[in-house]
Amino acid sequence: FVADYPALSDPFTFQIPFDTPGYSNCTTASSYSSYLSFAPPELLFKEFQTDEQAWVGTIKSVSARGVVRISTMDWLAQSQYTKQTVYWSSLSSAISEVVLSKKATVKLLVARWAHFISNTDEYLKHLLYTNFLCHSSRYNHCKGKVEIKYFEVPGYMSTGPALSNGTRTGNRYPGYTRVNHGKYAVSDVRAHIGTSNLGWDYFYTTAGVSFGTYNPAIVSQLQQIFDADWNSPYAVPIGPLQGLASAS
Repeated sequence: FVADYPALSDPFTFQIPFDTPGYSNCTTASSYSSYLSFAPPELLFKEFQTDEQAWVGTIKSVSARGVVRISTMDWLAQSQYTKQTVYWSSLSSAISEVVLSKKATVKLLVARWAHFISNTDEYLKHLLYTNFLCHSSRYNHCKGKVEIKYFEVPGYMSTGPALSNGTRTGNRYPGYTRVNHGKYAVSDVRAHIGTSNLGWDYFYTTAGVSFGTYNPAIVSQLQQIFDADWNSPYAVPIGPLQGLASAS
């Protein structure tokens, strides 16, 4: 975590029931521990956890040999808008940690869209290196893995103004559309529904609030939503890490 913003050892939680119409196969009537997390850290009031801590905590909550599912519009292990670049490895480190130490599978779904950040692909392939490290030594006893896919909504490259200086552009859809805008993570025991793109700036220079819960019905429902996207024809596996075929 960023210096001067220590993680809370016992962040505030509350008990609350939920009603989720449309999901009749599991009830949400019972109360379970839930929480709010905030960005930037100045909004914590010494009681709540940072949004970064909540994301990391959700990833690390996975059980041994469990599955973590993460969906995001943007992924960038650094700052994007600051004059001086800030390297940001919190989520990447948490993912590698559960793969190596808990033998977990982490599925990461990242949107590819008209405003895709140019070096996202390099950071994601760097994350795939975890798979190589996992099997690099007989002392690792590693059975986990990272799987990464891009989610491509058809027509995403045909978004924007219909006219440019009086000339037709060929765009068929409004700008900043045709993209999976979801930002959430779900382990086998905990769900985290966020508002921040997964880049440093959104956790430390913009305001947002996220919600998380241990409610098993919410966890199950979010897993179903993720799996529907992950197994759809719009989810495309990321290319392999060059030179390391075993890390694909």
